[in-house]
Amino acid sequence: MGVICMYNSIIAFPVIVGILGILLSPMSTFAVSVTTMTKSTSGGSLNVVVQPSPNPVVKGTQTNIKVSFDQKGTSTVQPHIDYDVSISNSAGKQLLNAVTLAGQSGPSLHTSDGIVTIPYTFQEPGTYTIKISVFGILFNPINPEFAQFQVNVT
Repeated sequence: MGVICMYNSIIAFPVIVGILGILLSPMSTFAVSVTTMTKSTSGGSLNVVVQPSPNPVVKGTQTNIKVSFDQKGTSTVQPHIDYDVSISNSAGKQLLNAVTLAGQSGPSLHTSDGIVTIPYTFQEPGTYTIKISVFGILFNPINPEFAQFQVNVT
């Protein structure tokens, strides 16, 4: 019985070490460049942080647009935000609206965490506008505020 346990340990140890080696290897091997853009909303209630990934953004490749809603003047995430995200091309044509995409009929979506990720695949190179609108903070409606960001797609 002791021989079988020792045999299994001899096999398991290198496997575990190999897996840990992969998981603990420097992240630069697997790193994806991310650009962080931060702006205050038009009314100054929040800071909005947008991180498209991967970066540079390439047409035909899914881009994950991470949006964080931070408390005014801090890097502390603000929970419970009513929001919308839209993407428009350089001609102003709206290509994506998160509320519509989610099949909602109201003006906004809700995030309890204060962080959302919107997947989108840009079909053409060019400059696009990402508009983040905020309609409520901590279950309290506010006059709508927004922050706009420019993304260049190659």
